[in-house]
Amino acid sequence: MKTYAVIGFPIAHSRSPEIYRELFDKHGIDAGFLKLPVTAEQLPSIRSICKELDGFAVTMPHKKKIMRYLDEITETAAACGAVNIVERRGDTLIGHNTDGDGMADALYDAGFMFKDSHVMILGRGGAAKSAAYALERRGAHVTLLVRSLDASDEFDEEPFPISHLDEKSCCDLFVNASPLGMENAEDFSDFDFLDVLAPRYVLDMVYRNDRSTNLICEAEKRGISFVEGRTMLLKQALRAFRIWTGIEP
Repeated sequence: MKTYAVIGFPIAHSRSPEIYRELFDKHGIDAGFLKLPVTAEQLPSIRSICKELDGFAVTMPHKKKIMRYLDEITETAAACGAVNIVERRGDTLIGHNTDGDGMADALYDAGFMFKDSHVMILGRGGAAKSAAYALERRGAHVTLLVRSLDASDEFDEEPFPISHLDEKSCCDLFVNASPLGMENAEDFSDFDFLDVLAPRYVLDMVYRNDRSTNLICEAEKRGISFVEGRTMLLKQALRAFRIWTGIEP
C-alpha cells in the first residue's frame, strides 16, 4: 500500500484527502492519504517526517521554505519560487508546482480568455507567484497587488509590477492569493475594491469547507463570474495525481 499526505500548519481545513482518496479508489490504486500538521520549526526535519511517504502535497505556510530541503526543483516550481507537490523517486525528493496550472485549468473551464487580459493578483507569496507565471505564460498581463505600500518593502527583485489595492485601475480578473478569508483568519474589511477594479471574473484561492468565501459571495452579488478555491484545488490535484502515479485521471 502506498501512502501520501498533505503537510502544512494549520492543516485541519484541508480537503485534499477526500479528493485523492476518491481518485485512488476510482483507478484501483491501493493508497491512503493523510493530513500531517508540520510547524515551521519541524520543517527542517521534513525528510525524516515524510520518510515513509510515496509523495506529499505542501500547503501554507511552507510552499517557499520547503524548497531548500528537496533534492530537485522543476523549472516551473523554480520560476514560481514555490512547491506544492513533492514526488519521491527512490530517495530523491522532487518539488513541483501545480497551483498555477491548476488555477488556469479552472479558469479555462469557466470560459476565461487569457490572451491580452489584465489580471490583478492580491498577494506576493508562493501562491501569487504560481498564479502570475501561469497566467503570463498564457498571454495575460499581470500586476501583483499589495494592501499597503511600505517604504521598507523590497520590490526591486519582483518580476511583476506592484500596485496598491486601492489604486483606481480596472482588470479582467481579480485573484485572491492571500490568506484573507481563510477559516479562523482575517477577512476582507470591505469589498469596495471590486467596484474600483470592476473585474469580469474573480478567483479565490482560499476555500471554506462549510460555505463559499465572503469574496465569492460578494462577486456573485455583483454579477461577476467566479471560480472557487475548491475548483482550483481539484484541478491542481488532477495534475498532482499524474505526477505521482503516471495515470491520466
